[in-house]
Amino acid sequence: MKLLITLSCLIAVSYSRVPFSVSSSRAAKFERSAAPKVNQFMDGYNYSNQGGDSVRAIDYIPNLADYNMDNRITSVCVTGIWLMYADSNYNVNNLKASNYWVYGDNYCTDVPAGFNDMASSLRYTGAPDEWKADTLNMYLNPYFAGGEEYTYVDLPQVNYDDRAQSIIVTGCSAWTLYSNRNYGGTCMCVYPSDTSKCFPGFYTTPSSLGFLAGQVSSARRGCYCSNKAFPDNYGEKSQQNFEL
Repeated sequence: MKLLITLSCLIAVSYSRVPFSVSSSRAAKFERSAAPKVNQFMDGYNYSNQGGDSVRAIDYIPNLADYNMDNRITSVCVTGIWLMYADSNYNVNNLKASNYWVYGDNYCTDVPAGFNDMASSLRYTGAPDEWKADTLNMYLNPYFAGGEEYTYVDLPQVNYDDRAQSIIVTGCSAWTLYSNRNYGGTCMCVYPSDTSKCFPGFYTTPSSLGFLAGQVSSARRGCYCSNKAFPDNYGEKSQQNFEL
């Protein structure tokens, strides 16, 4: 049953947030600096310029219909890195569905015309309390759809062996991916889009990951390999993008 909204704003929390195995809890404490930490959040509005009804997401929302905001988001304000999907459950049942991603500190924008009133689920990526912390986020499908595995620390063996089809790198540091467990086999370094500003790097498809697409078995923070692959948004200034 859909919830009927009588207030202009709802705060959304999903208590069964991640139905997938992970390498480290999103809620785990991650010490990076003495700077104050700010939790990731996204405000979604059903009018342009942040007007009308709204929902505040502070966690994963697999189905926006639960908040009467399915196919209603026209503009957003975000702190952090947020991924929005045209289908529920992060497009896991429709890998060809559109998605949209946006990041920043209190960054407000209208969603692109091609994604207007299309969002049915959404989630953040990276550390929940510091979006510029170093994390590696691996997704089992292109365009960050469906299941995921993420880590703050070196991984001698990933949980989803040979499954990564797209990746998001957060923070300022590169990561090295390996085709074998315990940092063996062929390797490749992946990067944020800007290592000075700590902006996230989006590797959207298997072609973005080259010869290690669907071949990642271990990973560690830092670059220890001569093979390098830069993210799709490397050098771009835009803080948002969407795929039809």
